[in-house]
Amino acid sequence: MCSSDLEAARTMGGQQDEDVEVRREDQKAINTFGRLNGRLHELEEELKEKNSAHELLDDAQNELILADDDEQVRYAFGECFFECSKDMADELLDQQKDKLTDEMKVIEDELSGIRNTLAGLKTQLYARFGTSINLEEGG
Repeated sequence: MCSSDLEAARTMGGQQDEDVEVRREDQKAINTFGRLNGRLHELEEELKEKNSAHELLDDAQNELILADDDEQVRYAFGECFFECSKDMADELLDQQKDKLTDEMKVIEDELSGIRNTLAGLKTQLYARFGTSINLEEGG
């Protein structure tokens, strides 16, 4: 927000806001907000990657349905492949999907906590600084 926009925002109600001094606890709240906002974006990206991996496992399981029951299938384990039965491959895929689901749940719980904390910090900081501070994401 440029200074003329800030001045216009201050005088909109016919009254001018006083300059608000940034106290140590205010700076601490602003820093916490910035750190948590960065962590929020990291976790959202990580969750997106895990969702993509989960979808790939679903696709692999759907492809596995097309295989013959007595046919050996190649299963990737890290950078190695081994052959196993269709049932064993299906079981291994289920285990990987369950693990990813658990990991995604942990991330979603952390995201929820961060969003709640950010909402509280926004309320606190906007109450203190009004239009003098911008905590919204740019788009």
